[in-house]
Amino acid sequence: MTKNILFLVAHPNIEKSILNKKIVKNIKNKYNNNIIIRKLYNIYPNFKIKIEEEINILFKINCIVFQFPLYWYSYPSLLKEWKDQVLTKLYYDNNKILYGKHLLVSITTGSDKKSFHAGKKNNFTIDEFLRPIQQTAYLFHMIYHGYVHISISSIKKNDNLNQYTDKMIYKINQWIK
Repeated sequence: MTKNILFLVAHPNIEKSILNKKIVKNIKNKYNNNIIIRKLYNIYPNFKIKIEEEINILFKINCIVFQFPLYWYSYPSLLKEWKDQVLTKLYYDNNKILYGKHLLVSITTGSDKKSFHAGKKNNFTIDEFLRPIQQTAYLFHMIYHGYVHISISSIKKNDNLNQYTDKMIYKINQWIK
């Protein structure tokens, strides 16, 4: 069976995470055989990306999900390194690989969504913080589907987390065949 979804998890300490760890578990349970989950910090603790291995995986999928906590208004450094290494190689050698593939961003934060607006605590929208990812999708002619966001402050019980992963799964199911 083809693995249609690449779930790139960029959390520096996934085992101590509350939200990201549960999201990965829920997604894995839902898609078990149809997903490739890559916990970047577990695979590349020294930041030495195996570029060809990553590119070979990109050939096999049609949907990518970037899963990460929003740290200091950006994504964790290893996801940036992955993008710098893998996507730069693709851009110069085979920039058609990602053409028409789907991209979704799944982020977790400590602040609720209402705080991501002008004049509020975080002063900018989440979309504004994600512009580099949006532009990357545009450059590679990917289909960017925006983001899903959950905040630790919005979790009162597991139902909220299940609703979050259900929303993500609903979006993903629209694209995979």
